Amino acid sequence: MSHPAPRTIDRTRLFEALVVMAFAVILFAVTFSFKKVPPILAQGIQPTVFPRAILAIMFGLGVIQAVTALRRSAEDLEMLKPKGPIPLIVVLTAALLIGFVALMPVIGTFPALALFLPALSLLWGERRWRLMALSFAGFAGFVYLLFRLIMNVPLP
Repeated sequence: MSHPAPRTIDRTRLFEALVVMAFAVILFAVTFSFKKVPPILAQGIQPTVFPRAILAIMFGLGVIQAVTALRRSAEDLEMLKPKGPIPLIVVLTAALLIGFVALMPVIGTFPALALFLPALSLLWGERRWRLMALSFAGFAGFVYLLFRLIMNVPLP
C-alpha cells in the first residue's frame, strides 16, 4: 500500500504570496481616496474601476499561490529548484516588453504593437507569416474594441 508523500510548506512561495496579497489590499484601499469623476468626463468608467480590477486579480493569484505553497510535497519542492541560469530568450523577451512599454507613449499603441508583436514572434521562432498577420490583426482589433468602443478609453 503506497502512502502519499508528506506535505510540506514552501515558505518562500508562501511569503511571496502574502506580500502580493498585502500589496494588493493596501493599494485597493488607496483607490478609495481617488476623486469621483462626473459621468460626462468618466468616458464610460470611473478612474477606480481598472486599478481595482487589476488588484483583485493580483489578490486572487496570491491566494492561489498561497494555497499551492501550503500543499507542496517534498518532490514538488525539489522539482521547483532552479536548474541553471535564466535562458537568454527570457531576458530578451523582458527587454522587448520594456521597450514596448517605453515606446508606446512616444509613437502610440498601435504602431508600438505593430513593432512589438512581429519582433516577439520572430524571437520565439514563429515563421508562419500568414498566421502571424492574422493573429496580430485580431489582437489589435480586440484591443481597439475593448478599450475604445466598450470602455470608451483613449489609447496613447
